[in-house]
This record gives sequence, structure tokens and C-alpha cells, in this order.
Amino acid sequence: STIAPSDRGAMNATPSEGCNAATTALLQQHARDVNCLSDADRTVRRRALQRLAVLGSDSVDADALATLWEQSLCNPVLKLFADSVEKNRELSITLVSSIVERLALSALLSTLPFIMPVVAGRLVAGSEEPVEELRLLLLQLLRALIERGGTSLAAYLPELVQILSSGFSDPFPDAKKLSCSLACSLCECLPTEMEPHCAPLIRAMQPSLTHQHSRVRGAATEALVALLLREPSALAEIAAQLSLIATDRAPAVREQAVLSVAQLMAHVPNRMQHAPRLLPLLLCALSDDVDAIQQQAL
Repeated sequence: STIAPSDRGAMNATPSEGCNAATTALLQQHARDVNCLSDADRTVRRRALQRLAVLGSDSVDADALATLWEQSLCNPVLKLFADSVEKNRELSITLVSSIVERLALSALLSTLPFIMPVVAGRLVAGSEEPVEELRLLLLQLLRALIERGGTSLAAYLPELVQILSSGFSDPFPDAKKLSCSLACSLCECLPTEMEPHCAPLIRAMQPSLTHQHSRVRGAATEALVALLLREPSALAEIAAQLSLIATDRAPAVREQAVLSVAQLMAHVPNRMQHAPRLLPLLLCALSDDVDAIQQQAL
């Protein structure tokens, strides 16, 4: 489905009356660079992005950066996420990521209605960024937004669920792993809001539980537990795959499986109802070839 531009917030389009000298200087210094972001020449756009990269430096005044971002930089640089030139897309994502790390929280939250639809538009299946390394950069940007935005991301859960579902099926293993990590982060910061989305996310991530890379299977197992703790009704559906994870050929995955089952046994609501499905997995681990896994099962 198409992600429409969000109206869940508003940007401050005019500089405050009390612009200080640092703000005025920064606006003047980069006015041409900002204008060049919309130039028809790909090289002009690239050079402007390279000059603007300095904005991620600690030497740039944070208040001045927020004013430049809100007044003139945000929209043109976000448009370059869909630039026809791969290098320009990379530079624009990197620039926004560095700015997001430095913006005051109030400025970051006011820009979410603009960043989130653009990021979603480049990560949702059907319209996604074609270069796998850039999809990973976009997911890393999303991680920074979740870490800093916290509960404010609740308004964007529909987009986030679409992004995670696409990430679970991404052919790039690093994107799969990071998508699993983001699912854990969202369950932690938005536990109640995530509940209605857990079952479809669990279904979307099931193929990752049998991925050829053991680290993907391990990350998927960790995300699975985070989702099941919020919505345990999916446990019956996923029980067979939990059994496969518990006997995985990779010791690290089996170890993660034991930890996961132990977490579920300790914290899942109505755990006695689910014990018949979970206890056999721990009993199986008691005869594991690896001593450390046997000890964990105890």
C-alpha cells in the first residue's frame, strides 16, 4: 500500500525572532548548498551534500542546526532519499542520520511527520530502496528515531509494522537482523501499543527462523520472544518452529532458544496454560551436546 505524507504534526517554517548570531551565520553559510540540493545536475547535488556533511559535527551550534533544519533543509534533503543517483541517496541518508543524532528532542519530534513517511516509502515492499546497503542505512536511521523518539513513535506504528514486515523478508541478512532488533526495541518502548500487531509480525518473521545464517535465526528467535511476551496467543501457532529452534544445528541458536523458552516460562501471561508446549523444549536441552546449554536448561 502507498504511504501517504503524514499530517500528524507540523514543522516550524519560520525562524524565531530571536535568531542569534550563530544561527544567522549558519543559515547564510549554507543557503546556497540547500538551494543546490534541488539542482538538475547530479554532480551539483552531490557536492552540496558533501559540503552539508559538516552539519553532523559537534562544532555546529545545536540551536542553529535545528533552525536550519526546520526552516530550509528538511524537505529538500528528504526528497533526495529517492534521488536517481545511488551516491546522492547514500549521502542524504547519512546526512539526515547525523542531524537526527544532534537535534534537540523537541525539534526531532516535530520533524517525525516528515521523516517517517519518507523512510517508510523507501523500505516498504513494492517501493523499496533497491540497494541493500542503503536499506540497511535507512533501518539504522529508523533505529535512531526509535531510540530517541520512544513513545512518540506510537503514532507511526502502521508504518513501522509495514517496515518490519518488509525487513523480515529482505534478502539482505543484515537487514533481517536489524529488523528483528527493531521489533525488540518497539516491544520494549511501546508494549501495549504493539499488542495488536504482534501476531501478524510473528507470521511475517517465521521464514527468518529457518534462515540459512545462524545469526539471522538467533536474532529472529530473540524477536519472536519479545513479540510472544506481548501477545502469547500466537504461541500455539509457532510451537512447531520453536521445537526446530531448540534442536538447531548451531549451538548459539540452541542457546538462544533455551534462553527464550526460559523467558517465556517466567514472564508469559497464563504460563501454566503454555507449559505443555514449553517444558519439553527445556527437557530436550538437558541432553544437549554442549554443557553450557544443559546448564542453562536447569
